[in-house]
Formats: sequence, C-alpha cells, structure tokens
Amino acid sequence: MKVFSPNNLLLIFLYVDDLLVIGDSQAEIELFKQKMNSEFEMTDLGRLNYFLGLEFKHTSKGILLHQRRYISGVLSKFHMADCNSIPIPVIANLKLGEATDERLVDATLYKQVVGSLRYVCNSRPYISYGVGLVSRFMNNPRTSHLAAGKHILKYLKGTTELGLFFPRRTGQDEGNMEVWIDSD
Repeated sequence: MKVFSPNNLLLIFLYVDDLLVIGDSQAEIELFKQKMNSEFEMTDLGRLNYFLGLEFKHTSKGILLHQRRYISGVLSKFHMADCNSIPIPVIANLKLGEATDERLVDATLYKQVVGSLRYVCNSRPYISYGVGLVSRFMNNPRTSHLAAGKHILKYLKGTTELGLFFPRRTGQDEGNMEVWIDSD
C-alpha cells in the first residue's frame, strides 16, 4: 500500500458535499481520490473551474480567480443587471454617519447586499474599504448607506472581468506577491 510523502503538500477543502483537492504531486492527488472513492460514492469533476461562487481560469501563465458568474447573479438579485457602471468603487472622501434624519431602508435587503459584497471581497480585496464602510450600518441602515452599497455594485457591473491572477512558478523564482493599497 502506497503512503503519502511528508515532503509533498496535499490540501483538502470540504464544504457540505463539495470536495476540492490540490497539492504538489499529481500522483498523490490521484492516490487520495482513489482511497476516497473506495470508501464513498464520488464523482470526479476534473480540473477546478468553479467552486462555491469562485471561478478559475487556467492559462499557460497561471490561474485567474474571479467571480463573474456570482457578481452577475448578485446584480440580477438586486435588480441592477441593467444599471450603468461607474469607474470607482467608493466616492472619494465619502463619510457615512448614522444619518438619523434619513429614511430607514429594509434591513434584510441591506444585509443581503452587504453580505454579497463581502463575499466578492474574496476575489476583489481592494473593495474591502468600501464594503467595510457600508458594513458599519447593519443595525439601522438608511438611504445613504444603501446608496453607497449600490454604488459598489455599479462598480462591479463594469469590472466583472477582474479578479486575482496567480502566476505559475517558473524556474527559481520564489513567487513573491506584491500588494498595493490606498490606506484611505
């Protein structure tokens, strides 16, 4: 019986009945899948393309992680599929406060918008500032808070093709990642 090598990395992600297996060695991935298949009824869907709202596009240069399909679904859910897109996720110098003089909005709808935006942060970490800003008003959301959330959705409408690119390691490179962010 072949055993797994301690020198190779094998990662298993499980969510309800979806299982994702990745690792350094294709042989060990296949061995793991064979062992699992001998114990459980399973279907191998092949190469990773879609998992929990995350899409993966494989190229010779690496993998692009995006959420095009998820974002389209969110826009449809909130009746914004036909909205005009805008070029920035948050208006510069936007200051949101309690706004007690404004009309309250449906708290359930607001929480759904914010929750959807928080999930998009998986492939778009740079919208986290705006999403964090609108997340502060979950208890008493007002019209200006919902408008700021919809502003982010309008930005996503025009940038569905964006995501995170993970380049394939070549030769001796260390695969360093650079991150740029505006601290404001």
